[in-house]
Amino acid sequence: MENRRKLAIANLCRGFLRIQGFLTDSENEKICQRILNWQDENEVEITEEQLLSADFTYDDNAKEEEE
Repeated sequence: MENRRKLAIANLCRGFLRIQGFLTDSENEKICQRILNWQDENEVEITEEQLLSADFTYDDNAKEEEE
């Protein structure tokens, strides 16, 4: 389960960085291949639904906790 979570998050991050222009096509291909290699090496099987379930959480009003 933990490796499926890592895979989904890695794929989400790669996609976000590519869409936002942080990665070139070449860089994206290299990262995608590294993720696929990691998936194969760790024998991780994941469904498309599981891949798409990863998401970012952001709160613009978040503040440091006071002690």
